[in-house]
Amino acid sequence: MARRMLWILVLVMLAASALAEEASAPSSLRECTTFEEAEAFLLYPPEEGIAGVEAGYIRLIAQHRAGDDAFRDAYWQGGEPGSVLDLTLQKSSTGRDYAYHAGNMCTRAVYSMALSYLGVDVTPGAMSAMVGQRDLNPPYSEVSELVGVERVVPKAHVFNTMVENYLTDPSYSPVYVYLRRPDGKTHALLIIGVIPDTGRYIVLDPSGMWANGVQYRIYMMSFNKSRRQVLNSTFRKEYAGSEILALYQWRLIPQEESEP
Repeated sequence: MARRMLWILVLVMLAASALAEEASAPSSLRECTTFEEAEAFLLYPPEEGIAGVEAGYIRLIAQHRAGDDAFRDAYWQGGEPGSVLDLTLQKSSTGRDYAYHAGNMCTRAVYSMALSYLGVDVTPGAMSAMVGQRDLNPPYSEVSELVGVERVVPKAHVFNTMVENYLTDPSYSPVYVYLRRPDGKTHALLIIGVIPDTGRYIVLDPSGMWANGVQYRIYMMSFNKSRRQVLNSTFRKEYAGSEILALYQWRLIPQEESEP
């Protein structure tokens, strides 16, 4: 009898522990305060084809075919493989170098991921297919108009306002950050979370960073008071001192506003 009661007590404790863990888990990406929590809201690609989108989650778009098992050609093809709208290609059929291709289209990848959070299904390749052009310029206004989102342009305190929009209203996208690193290279990232009381933000990188043979798609970044430079990062050597060149955000256009 005593052993039976002990087992019942153990089962009750396990159930209570599971319930407590479930209750403490964030219910949205906006509530995530750790890299592990944020990772659970990424939609990785299937072995073949394209993953769908789900509002509140981010469909991962990887940039680099070499060395990244999340890269999928299908995400970057706006036309037949080998055509001018195949963004995986670095050269045309005549051998001409393309100025832009998946490997350096970080802005396109980040824009696609930002929209996927809003439930808008448009891959980098699909953007080119929609407008019939290989090369498109940020902030991709022609695409936004076609898919029912609008760019948010705060009048003041742009960085803080955009972050607050995202954290408090699910109709706003995560914050797209375009920066120039100390080595002169530009890159785009997505702010997807805040680590409370630290001044640190959780960022998602379409190319990821490598350390000790491990790829980190999600890591930490902090900014100076003016929000014009990167103050620190998990990858300090690569990012500390980076200059913020642009900040973008989009929101779903409410149906009543889109109606004529």
